Amino acid sequence: MWLPVKSGAVLACVLPGMLLNVEALADSSDSGFLKGSSLTLDTRHWYSKEIGRRDTVYRYRTDDGPRVSHDRVAWQQGFKLGFISGYTPGTVGVGLELAGYSVVALERNPADAAGGSNRMLVNSDGDVQPSWSRLGVAALKLRMAESELKIGRHQVANPVMNFSDTRTVPASFDGWSFENSSIKGLVLKSGYFSKMAPRYAAGTEPIGLQYAMRPVSSDWTAYVGGDYTSAGGLQSSIYVSRIKDIWDREYLGLSRDFKTGDMKTSMKLSAYNTQSSGKQEAGYIDQQAYGLTVSPSFKNNTVEFGLQKIVGDEFFDYVKESNAISLPNTMVSYFNGPNETSFQVKYINDWAAYGVPGFKSILWHTRGWGIDGTGYNAGRKGVYTASPLQDNEHHNETGVFASYTFQGTELKGANVLAGYAWHRASSHQVEGNFDELRVIVKIPVSLF
Repeated sequence: MWLPVKSGAVLACVLPGMLLNVEALADSSDSGFLKGSSLTLDTRHWYSKEIGRRDTVYRYRTDDGPRVSHDRVAWQQGFKLGFISGYTPGTVGVGLELAGYSVVALERNPADAAGGSNRMLVNSDGDVQPSWSRLGVAALKLRMAESELKIGRHQVANPVMNFSDTRTVPASFDGWSFENSSIKGLVLKSGYFSKMAPRYAAGTEPIGLQYAMRPVSSDWTAYVGGDYTSAGGLQSSIYVSRIKDIWDREYLGLSRDFKTGDMKTSMKLSAYNTQSSGKQEAGYIDQQAYGLTVSPSFKNNTVEFGLQKIVGDEFFDYVKESNAISLPNTMVSYFNGPNETSFQVKYINDWAAYGVPGFKSILWHTRGWGIDGTGYNAGRKGVYTASPLQDNEHHNETGVFASYTFQGTELKGANVLAGYAWHRASSHQVEGNFDELRVIVKIPVSLF
């Protein structure tokens, strides 16, 4: 739908279009459309280096034939120019959300890119795409009383459909979404999407699955549900969703905070039930996933414990590029293998208490065991072809991230994050053995 163009061109083309739309709708300065609007330029500098350990290697093509490397680098500069309007006056308010994305590759050596990944775009010949751009968000929004409807390319966040924003630019989806908050404490949500625009490339793709080892796609995905906060502070979420001819899914989430003096403890329980449906284009699926998080906090210190269990002979999966996994044990790697049990401990420290406001650190260790897909029998359409190879597999991850958000300067709101993670696994665990270094610099600029 959207073709690659030279980097930066989208910034030159989208802004005039935005201003024309603003002028067309803003016949009066007090219309509300302009009063509530904003135009921002967000830049994100992304660097990652993956280091394969033991037998983990990265494969790539050259003119002289295939090659392997133990290192893989992604280094890019991303730009997001985004316009969000207010609403026109009247019973039904009308608004717009528009955003153009551009990405420039700073590392273009095919040997260093080593075949690419979802971190950086590499073509079928192994060459790095020097730059690419796309219209990331283009949505009409309508508001009536406590209801809002968005139509077009946009982003939503809930346990069964949650846009991924963990690379140089975020993903987005084509379709519509609806929210209503007319009942105190309750937010009702529904949505329908037929295409996705990934984090790593220009263009759109059909709705697919993140962990499918055999290509599979669907015409659409849809969901309905809501979030409720009671007067006593209990938060609950219930959602049902469908990927046409692949699966039906239900989600239940419960959370509550408890406070005693300076000590606060947060608890969250999440549960998914997934059953294949329709033509079963991804094969037979029967799976449950459970997660429990307990997070005691004292002043600036938080210790988070996460227990997670997958029941079923396939991976816990979700809509590709949606990152819709409301389970505790997800950091650099995922602990969602067939029948996997995992436990995580995480320590979060806010250094403002030591006179360094804006600086935070996270240390974690996660272990997963009992990964067993030997009973996988999904039929000829089964997409999790790595499952039968996994017989009592295990893995673990240790990592540290530190971030600093600038305070009270010309760079206020800018953020620098750096981290390093170690992942070690048994022979058939799908993520393998690697270290990864990440450095991410975000600088937001408010234009109006």
